[in-house]
Amino acid sequence: MKLISQLILAMTIFLCVCIFSELALDNIEQEYSVLSNFFYGLNFFLLTFFITEIVLKTFAYGFAFYSDFINCFDSSIVIVSYVMLILNLKLKVLGLLRVLRLIKVIVGMKKVVDEKRAR
Repeated sequence: MKLISQLILAMTIFLCVCIFSELALDNIEQEYSVLSNFFYGLNFFLLTFFITEIVLKTFAYGFAFYSDFINCFDSSIVIVSYVMLILNLKLKVLGLLRVLRLIKVIVGMKKVVDEKRAR
């Protein structure tokens, strides 16, 4: 379980780096279709990974997974991002919202630290 959590953390951080890169290279990306296709493929892969995570966690925990606000928030951002990507709609605000997924990571890390202190 710890390995999976670390993988999800790494993928979330990687997604944030990709989002910041995409936002920073927006002008260049419009000129080079190869770069645009690269970011599209990378976003598709990462969002598919996170959709799979949501589906598996829903299957494992049932709808209790959604009783935590941060899981609902995170799932909403991922699902909306995925739909927007498939429809090829680009909103810079959505990219920044996707970076807010780091809140989930920070909350998760705080829980781990609190549990270790309690022991």
